Amino acid sequence: MYVKEQIIMTAFDLFSQYGIKSVSMDDIAHHAAISKRTLYEFFSDKETLLVEGIEYTHSNFYSFVTQLEKEPHTAVDVILLLYVELMKRPRWYTMKFYEDLKKYPKAIEKKESEKTKFGALCTRLFNRGIKEGVFQADVNCEIVILLAKEQLKMISPSKSFCKHSNIEVYDTILITFLRGISTDKGRAILDRWAATKTYHIQ
Repeated sequence: MYVKEQIIMTAFDLFSQYGIKSVSMDDIAHHAAISKRTLYEFFSDKETLLVEGIEYTHSNFYSFVTQLEKEPHTAVDVILLLYVELMKRPRWYTMKFYEDLKKYPKAIEKKESEKTKFGALCTRLFNRGIKEGVFQADVNCEIVILLAKEQLKMISPSKSFCKHSNIEVYDTILITFLRGISTDKGRAILDRWAATKTYHIQ
């Protein structure tokens, strides 16, 4: 992993757990096993790190989406494969992260820009799913996209779910959500995935 990527991954792991304000540049340098001088060679301040980190994370996400869309998958397939990829290294954010983020206007602007881009992706996948016959045509697309945007935040589940792992909770949420908007054809794909917890195109 390149040094810049290492810094971003380390910083966002810390931000997700403790919020942004509580994590200093010293903390980031220490956990990334680099000098503070090296850190500042890449990022002049915390807001620059936040902006570039958000861009880096989403850039990787959309590169993966682009590749999936070139392959012979249905919209349900694409969503499930994206989810599997995200769950390889899930990052569970606390509410403190989002509260602290409001203090960094450039980072907020970047985040809002990415939310708009994600909304466009959801619209594209939803409309594609309708054409493929895996999503119901009479579902309110706008509400579905708003729900998807909220889900993307991946906030750690509340203490009410303490008997279950975070991944088990999100598996259940995703499958229930998708099942609700899917046709019989779409549900057949979901049933295969839910039964095996691994994904196989048939």
